[in-house]
Amino acid sequence: MKFVISFLFCVSAYASPIQVYFEADSTEAKMLKDILITDYQIPEELISMKKIKECEGIKTNGKLELCLKNNGDLLVVSVDRHFINESLKVFQAP
Repeated sequence: MKFVISFLFCVSAYASPIQVYFEADSTEAKMLKDILITDYQIPEELISMKKIKECEGIKTNGKLELCLKNNGDLLVVSVDRHFINESLKVFQAP
């Protein structure tokens, strides 16, 4: 998971919004948002938060969407693998 986030957002030109869903406690969701901002230097305006009933019912296809469950588990709801592959081409040797 840390690997996916690191490569998705290491080049600001390829930055894309992150959707963070959370089931219950917004305190833990805010902690996750703070980690994304401080540890990964993701601009706050690229992170959106939304409270939902259950993580299992989410059907989306964003660039990166995460869901924080009641028990603290973090699920990767959606990852655009094509986007990741295209973004990583920046690091290939000529």
